[in-house]
Amino acid sequence: MPPIEQLPNDQAEVVFTDHSIEWMANHLTKARRAEVFDRIVTLFQNPAGKHALGNRDGSRLAGCSTLEADGRELRVVYMASSKGGVGLVEIIAVGPRRGSEVYDMASALVASGKLTDAESTQIWDALQLLDDERQRLGLETWDYFEGPAAPGLIASVVNAGLMREEDAKLLRERELIVAMQEGWGADGPDPGAALRAALREVSLSTTPERALQLRREDRCGAYMPRAGKLCIRVQGHHGAHRSHR
Repeated sequence: MPPIEQLPNDQAEVVFTDHSIEWMANHLTKARRAEVFDRIVTLFQNPAGKHALGNRDGSRLAGCSTLEADGRELRVVYMASSKGGVGLVEIIAVGPRRGSEVYDMASALVASGKLTDAESTQIWDALQLLDDERQRLGLETWDYFEGPAAPGLIASVVNAGLMREEDAKLLRERELIVAMQEGWGADGPDPGAALRAALREVSLSTTPERALQLRREDRCGAYMPRAGKLCIRVQGHHGAHRSHR
């Protein structure tokens, strides 16, 4: 299978095998992991990577590709494909560039049949597990919206005078709870403080007004082949699709 030359709209669902996450957690410093993630982000525009792999020496890596990271000290073995018009990048193994160690790891995973939905981790969760910065990679948390909080909680915030209903409906449960905790001043309800407190839960890298406006925009809606769900990021977003957990 020849490597895919372009992902639809330079977007893809990105998943990691559990093995690749565990290997990075156990063998790489945070700085070296950052190098790996930086290189993975380049796959959105160049999914062919360094070169395609084949079934050499009894391996089962046909259809896989590889790229180098961390000053060419590391190799990343992955598969890039398009399913139903939606890009998919599957990170199979990460390991040393020397010898064939990473190829052996990837081949073993392919042969074992462990490349299943149940044993894969979305890039968003991988970043959280490894304590890496989503914002640095352009994977902001404020450009997706999982859906509003319970109607009763929304009504409580509105009736308390902390927020307009149209804004409260754009916030999630945790964000509204924080707004109710911190949205008070000496003279009573402080809507400005409530909104700032709520949006601190979303992101520190943007203004509350921009975050709320993005939540009003149309969703991407691409059906993610591994997650089996629709992407909830803003329509036309860059890079990785994201599903509701």
